[in-house]
Amino acid sequence: MSSSPSTIRVAIIGGGLAGAALLRGLLRYPHIAVDMYESRPAFREEGPGLSFTTSTQAILAAIDPELELCLDRAGAVSTSFEVRTASGPHTGRRIEVNGLEAPGAKKIVGRQAFLTEMLSGMPPRMMHPGARISSVTDLSPGGHQGLLLTFADGSQKKYDIVVGADGTHGFTRGLVLGGDEALVSPHSTGFWSLPMKVPLRRAQQAMGTRYLDPSNPRQIGWVGDGTGMIHNLLDNGNEVEIVVYGNMDDVEVAEEDGASGASWAKLFTPDEFHEMFASNQLPVCQGMVDLIQSVYTVQVAAICQLEHTPAPTYVTKNVCLIGDSAHSMLPFQGASVSIAIEEALILSSLLGRLPSKAAIPAALQAYDQVCRPRAELATRSSAETGFLVTGRGPSVGLDADLLQHQLRHKWDFLLEVDIDAYRAAANVVMDQLLGAETWM
Repeated sequence: MSSSPSTIRVAIIGGGLAGAALLRGLLRYPHIAVDMYESRPAFREEGPGLSFTTSTQAILAAIDPELELCLDRAGAVSTSFEVRTASGPHTGRRIEVNGLEAPGAKKIVGRQAFLTEMLSGMPPRMMHPGARISSVTDLSPGGHQGLLLTFADGSQKKYDIVVGADGTHGFTRGLVLGGDEALVSPHSTGFWSLPMKVPLRRAQQAMGTRYLDPSNPRQIGWVGDGTGMIHNLLDNGNEVEIVVYGNMDDVEVAEEDGASGASWAKLFTPDEFHEMFASNQLPVCQGMVDLIQSVYTVQVAAICQLEHTPAPTYVTKNVCLIGDSAHSMLPFQGASVSIAIEEALILSSLLGRLPSKAAIPAALQAYDQVCRPRAELATRSSAETGFLVTGRGPSVGLDADLLQHQLRHKWDFLLEVDIDAYRAAANVVMDQLLGAETWM
């Protein structure tokens, strides 16, 4: 390949974790000029904390060694992970999970704190918050002339590659998949979640200190009868994060403004919410319920968990999807962030190998062929895990022995990933495509 390729101009649309990881990865290549656009006034990440296994931490370091330091500066807590039953015949029983029970098996960090550290020190000329894109136009039928971004203020800029990293509700998915609403719009999964954070001392007063010991930090998931609960430490152990989950029923659903009827929230009265967790009699579980009800005194608003129908492709000749834009999935394994980090490494590595603009389609196709099957595996596994950790696994329920059989190796595909093998496979596909000259 040429040692001096012409400049490749890349636009990342979306200023969240996936886009930031890709930006960091592309900065090492002098022949790539990159800009990141975010429609909101600031770069934001919302939702529960992020869990990084040791494998995912190694992938972060492969993208940019500085990212490991970003975790520490953002207050990441090194923790173990365990699962226990919250109700049923084996209440309180520990469910062994392979590879995650040792101290320091993962790091958990606040989303916004980590994103802020990831973007700290990035060249200001590359960062564009408050930039609303009105259209993306292909300048030639074959995609060889690049793409023209038109902004709400009428300004325009040309790029060779557009990467969609604008999340589940972003518009870039439509650039790849067209107008098929079944593929472009997310749908309900039947699950909801409610995250919240409280100071450590307040959480200890409500939940007790047994499972909230900063000298022995643990992330613990509690399997209930149709519900799941999880708690962990954040911000160097100064905060406790609580997330509760459940399956949908006939409780009122709030409509998202302008979203064609797509639901975004599940509404409960305090009594309804309390009743759902009534069988979770352990003090630590009831303490979590009390903390939530101390905040939501009139109405409890949980977030509906949405996901996309699997896409037949994540790419066109010059547009690529990454992270939740490509494959929103349920949160029960923390797989979404791990897969997005893997994709950022593989995509940045492939783009770093580009010998010319004519090779862009080969790089994107190689990314799709290697990354999409793994994301589909993670999506299926996350859905299966969701039923298990809410006590709704088929023929499993709240039986601790059956839960252990089903859950023990559920995280193996994340822990045992051979990212070097995936990168090598992507390079082989790219070289084969270039050798066949189908993209030139």
